[in-house]
Amino acid sequence: MYLSQSNLLSQPWSWLVNEVYRRLVDHFGPLYGPRTVHPWWPIISTEPQLEMVIGAVLVQQTRWETVEDAIARLHAAGLIDLVALAQADAGELARLIYPCAFYQQKANGLIALARIVRERYGDLATLLRLPAPMLHTELLQLPRIGPETADVIMLYAGGYPRFVVDAYTRRIFARLAPDRLAWERASYVQVQQTIASALPVDPVLLADLHAQLNELAVRYCLVQPRCDGPPSRRIYSRQPGRNSFLDRNDGCPLREICRWYRSQGRAE
Repeated sequence: MYLSQSNLLSQPWSWLVNEVYRRLVDHFGPLYGPRTVHPWWPIISTEPQLEMVIGAVLVQQTRWETVEDAIARLHAAGLIDLVALAQADAGELARLIYPCAFYQQKANGLIALARIVRERYGDLATLLRLPAPMLHTELLQLPRIGPETADVIMLYAGGYPRFVVDAYTRRIFARLAPDRLAWERASYVQVQQTIASALPVDPVLLADLHAQLNELAVRYCLVQPRCDGPPSRRIYSRQPGRNSFLDRNDGCPLREICRWYRSQGRAE
């Protein structure tokens, strides 16, 4: 559906946010939830919640493909286990997660995190069953966990409806709706509330939307955007089937509703 510039500007904010999600799902297919063929967050261990917590820490300032390799090494070493992680040697753990950014600090942080969770709650599942406000507060007190990481853990490991804000989110919405908010400078909570207020309170939808936005950012909405294609050929995950994205040559699915794209005089 093509909208003139005036029609686009007259649409309610909630329409734009939900139209973004609709177009992304039409383009990439579902990436998270029961309809997903190739899950965006592949799990290889029998401890999905702990694996997600570890992954959420390791991915800080690190590409996912690097994290995926580190997770595989931790799994092989038997360290995707809360007791084993709490008792791990920091030097050995750092070696296993290298070359993730800040690997030494992350190794120390993960060990400390595992020990605190064991001492206070006994296991991770008990922590993740806390009421949302209490869980959010508790997570922010753990090593290596800030607002974004806390929301990732709550959403994916805990199943709470949280909209996750990351650098990709800010970049995409700064191009889609530059007048709505100072996206790059606004606080985490400002960005979160602005977008979440337009969406259903649905953890599966929010988890899928976060995955969709990340996929868009690594394929099309890069620092140097590839609006008209072809998308980046970056191998985001080695999960079988995910390389289907590499076969595409079409353009960004949000071009028709993107203010930045139109400002370049490229919209039809």
